Amino acid sequence: MTDEQLGEVSGSARQRKAPRMGRGRRGARVAGLSVALFATCMLLAPAAGAYVYWATDGNGTIGRATLAGAVQTQGLISGADGPFGVAVDGSYVYWANEGDNTIGRANLDGTGANQSFIGGASDPAGVAVDGSHVYWANNLAGTIGRANLDGTGANQSFIGGADGPFGVAVDGSYVYWANYFAGTIGRANLDGTGANQSFIGGASRPFGVAVDGSHVYWANNFDGTIGRANLDGTGANQSFIGGASHPIGVAVDGSHVYWANNLAGTIGRANLDGTDANQSFIGGASDPVGVAVDSLPLGTIGATGPTGVTGAAGPAGPAGPRGPIGPAGPRGPIGPRGPAGVGTTGPRGATGPAGTAGTVVVSKSGEGMVRASCPADDPHALSVQPRRPRAVQFVAPMRTAGGEAASGWKAMARPGQTVKLYVTCAP
Repeated sequence: MTDEQLGEVSGSARQRKAPRMGRGRRGARVAGLSVALFATCMLLAPAAGAYVYWATDGNGTIGRATLAGAVQTQGLISGADGPFGVAVDGSYVYWANEGDNTIGRANLDGTGANQSFIGGASDPAGVAVDGSHVYWANNLAGTIGRANLDGTGANQSFIGGADGPFGVAVDGSYVYWANYFAGTIGRANLDGTGANQSFIGGASRPFGVAVDGSHVYWANNFDGTIGRANLDGTGANQSFIGGASHPIGVAVDGSHVYWANNLAGTIGRANLDGTDANQSFIGGASDPVGVAVDSLPLGTIGATGPTGVTGAAGPAGPAGPRGPIGPAGPRGPIGPRGPAGVGTTGPRGATGPAGTAGTVVVSKSGEGMVRASCPADDPHALSVQPRRPRAVQFVAPMRTAGGEAASGWKAMARPGQTVKLYVTCAP
């Protein structure tokens, strides 16, 4: 039987179902192949915890480990009926019960499990969640279902026309799913309109789809690879990561890509650029058929990174404006006195011509004027004879008028005394 004939259960394309194989109670082996051909999805969930989750068809459980791959709990949630696909948000873990046609839900710590959170699905294989809705792939009906976050308002035909969908993912703008039989990745608007069943082509039996802020990822089950394309569907690389063991389900976070190696029973991990692939990042799973990952809890502070290299100094800025003039400083002390200058006496001027003397005879007392002809710009001097005329006083200063000098006088003399007054023109 060829792989194209595997799953041709009813002869109708709408009723075709990809072969299911594994070690669980419903895992019948077909044509000698020992690989479970089912898929899951992943959602870039809000911050809910630091864990990787996986669904194990072999024992009907949901497992969990830390982002470092440690502290593994293979039976975090039990009692699932053929779980295919797992998703996580900030409060809950979700999974698709293919056996019961339901969507299960539990608290992040695994408590409060409700295996029939949403009912009425059609062989659900893959589940996703965003801030408003839960989504799942109805493999047998060829549709994508959707319900409110509380499980109400379920619409089993939210998006139609899919071809054996295995795995579903959602971002802020679109819903994505893997068309197993057509080998394509489909995409539609968040409201279910504008469905494009061949958004990305060339996949090899894709099981599971995931999306982040830059790329779409899917698991190529038959080729053992993880494919990747740009968000607009261009640049598809079907062998972005190789060496997987029949991968079923893919997930991505801010640092790594994860996938479920169904045949090897491990969870693989690689860097976001596809390097450093570790096919046994987590071991001990029993037919893992789906993987999901969340980030650190909201408010968690990571370790401080190394100090960056100091950059080169920038160019000097322009000079600032000139500041105001400061206040005057205190006055300094008076300096020492300099030496006295040495002066010389000038020559004595020539004696001017003598003025005209006036003679006044005073009997008892009298007053009057004495005049002399001197140049108008020369000084004058008065003298009296005899030199000791006790009673003679000059009562008015010399004054110049018309080239003559005059001075007032008065005298109190004894009778018969003669007083002579002289005016001299000085040089």
